[in-house]
Amino acid sequence: MEDIKVLALCKKNPNEGLEHIIDQYTPLIHSIVARKIETVGTLEDVKECVSDVFVDFYQQLDEINLEKGSIKAYLAMIANHKAIDQYRKMIKKLKKTVSNEDLLEFEDIHTNTEQSVLDKEERALLLQAIDGLGEPDKEIFIRKYYLRQQTKEIANILQLKDNTVDKKVSRGLKKLKILLGG
Repeated sequence: MEDIKVLALCKKNPNEGLEHIIDQYTPLIHSIVARKIETVGTLEDVKECVSDVFVDFYQQLDEINLEKGSIKAYLAMIANHKAIDQYRKMIKKLKKTVSNEDLLEFEDIHTNTEQSVLDKEERALLLQAIDGLGEPDKEIFIRKYYLRQQTKEIANILQLKDNTVDKKVSRGLKKLKILLGG
């Protein structure tokens, strides 16, 4: 079902719309949340955080603008933020019950692991957002930021003017900033 139709269904019939969204996106949301908090929490903590993501999505229903991103992207962003918040709360709780030596070792391991996971997820979200820019913007961004090609080279390949490429990059960066919640 198209995102526009799903969003309309959520507004018209919240139970049916949310049921569709939950059925379709629970594996993705569970994966995002679990990667962040399963090492410090239980499966129950993960399930609770996943539920909170869908509650937040429903509460933000009227604010969702599908021109800025897909339902999947919104849910992934909410899941990312919720899981990080949950992780921090759990770490604070752990700090109260664990010795300082154990805690320092634990934090070193988790900081490195957490950063690695965040980097991978951020790259995946960025690529998804770039994919949503459409052509030729998508190709311009890939050539400029992944292949490190110069504006002139991109303009020649795509048969565009240099200033057109620069304008598309500028506008694309603004769109990406909005899409990624920056």
